[in-house]
Amino acid sequence: EERIDASADPARPDVVLFNGGFFASPELRTRLVEALSRWFSTPEHNWSPILLDNDRLDLAVARGAAYYGMVRRGEGVKIAASLARSYYIDVDTEPPAAVCIAPGNAEPGQEIELTDTPFTLAISQPVEFPLLVSSTRLSDRPGDLVPIDREQMTPLPPIRTVLKTGRKKQAETVDVRLHTRLTEIGTLDLWLSEVGGERSWRLQFDVRSATQTDVAAHESAAEQQGVLDETAWKAAFDQLTTVFGQSGAEKPDGLNRRLTDALESPRDEWPPSLLRRMWEALMELSDGRRKSAAHEARWLNLLGFSLRPGYGLAVDDWRVAETWRAVQGRLAFNTPACRNEALILWRRIAGGLSRGQQLAVAEPMLAAVRALHRRYATGKSRAGDVSIDPSEAPEVWRLLGSLELLSVPVKLEIGRLIVDLLDKRKLDKVHSAMAWTLGRLGQRVPVYGPLNTVVPREQAAEWLEALLRRDLDNRTG
Repeated sequence: EERIDASADPARPDVVLFNGGFFASPELRTRLVEALSRWFSTPEHNWSPILLDNDRLDLAVARGAAYYGMVRRGEGVKIAASLARSYYIDVDTEPPAAVCIAPGNAEPGQEIELTDTPFTLAISQPVEFPLLVSSTRLSDRPGDLVPIDREQMTPLPPIRTVLKTGRKKQAETVDVRLHTRLTEIGTLDLWLSEVGGERSWRLQFDVRSATQTDVAAHESAAEQQGVLDETAWKAAFDQLTTVFGQSGAEKPDGLNRRLTDALESPRDEWPPSLLRRMWEALMELSDGRRKSAAHEARWLNLLGFSLRPGYGLAVDDWRVAETWRAVQGRLAFNTPACRNEALILWRRIAGGLSRGQQLAVAEPMLAAVRALHRRYATGKSRAGDVSIDPSEAPEVWRLLGSLELLSVPVKLEIGRLIVDLLDKRKLDKVHSAMAWTLGRLGQRVPVYGPLNTVVPREQAAEWLEALLRRDLDNRTG
C-alpha cells in the first residue's frame, strides 16, 4: 500500500485516475505521467504519482453516474466531502454581526436547523437578506453569532424581496426559525418557518460564485417581485398532482383555472419565485405528460410559462439546461398542439438558451421557411422539402424573431424572406406574426442579446419601409 506524503507540495496531484477513451492509448498515459513526474521531481527525489486501476476507460463516467444513482436510493457507499465554506446571514445588531447558517463541514444535501436562534421577520414589506461566505472560518457552528470581519468574510449579492401571505397585504412581523440546505446544484436553500404557526417561506441563494470562478454572482432581480408562503405553494402543487401525478384523474383542460383559484390570483400576478417552484414540480411529474396528447400540451405550456424568460432567478441556467434535455427532440406525442406548445416554450425561455441551442432550434424552421419561399418564387418544390403546418406557422415566425443570439447574416436572411413573402395573399393569416418577427429582428436595443448581433440600421430602415408600404397598400387596395 502506497502512502501519500502530507508534507509535499499541495499543488502536486498524488493520485491519477485516467478517464475517457482518449487515454485508451498507453502512449498518452505514459506521456502524462512523465510530464507530472518531471514537474514535481527534485534532484534528491525522483517522484511519480500513484496510478489507480480503471479497466474500462470508456465507461468510467457512465459507471460513476449509475453508482451515484444507486447511492441516492440507499445502496452502495457514498463518498462525501464538505464544501469548506461557511455561510452567514447578516443581522441587524451593533456592532455588525452575522449568524452562521451553514458550517464549513456541511455536506451537499444536509439539512441544518437553527433551533436555538429565533429571528424576527417582516412580512408584506421590502426586506433584504444579506449573505456572507468565508473559506477561513470553518469552525463556526450553526447559530453562532460572530462579528463581521471583512478580511475573513466575503459578501454575496443579497436577495431583496417581499414575503407575502396569500391576499393578505397588511405589514406585520413574525418570529421564525431558519432551516438551511446546501444543494448539489450550487444553491443554498433557506426556509423561514413561523414559530407557533403554519406559515413558511423558501428562498434560494445562488452561491456557485463562491466556489466557481467561471460563474458570475447572481443579482437576484426577479426575487424582488416577492415570495409567497409555502401554504400557497402546496395548494398549487396539489392541483398539479391531480393532473400529472400517477394517480391524478383530473383533466388538463381546466388546470389553469384551478391554479388561479387555488392561488387566489391571476397568472400575471404569480411571482417568479412561485413559478420556479411550479417548474420543479412539473419536472418531477414529467411522466404525467405521457398520459395523453392533451396532458403533454398542457405540461409544455405550463413548463415554459413557469420558466420564462429563461433567466433572472438563481440557477435558471441549470433549469434551462434540464428543460432542454427533457424536451428537445423528446415529444411523446407528435401532434400539432404539442409541437405548437414546444415552439411557445422555446420562445418563452429563449433568453436562457445558449447560442448553439438557439441555432439548433432555428435550423429546422429555417429549412421550412426557405422551402416555403422557394415554392412561391419558382412554383416548384424539392424532394425532402419540409412544410410548415398552418396551425404552427405563427409560432414558427415568432420563435425565429425571439432568438437574439443568431448571427447577423442569419437574421438578414430571415428578414429578406419575410419581406419577399409579405405580399402573398395566401399568407395573410400569418402576416401579423411575420411583421412582429421583422420588428424583433430589426430592433435597435436587444431584450437580452449582445449588441454585436444587432442588424445594421440601414437594413432595419429598409424593413420598416417595406412594412409601411404594405400597410399603405392594404389601406388603398
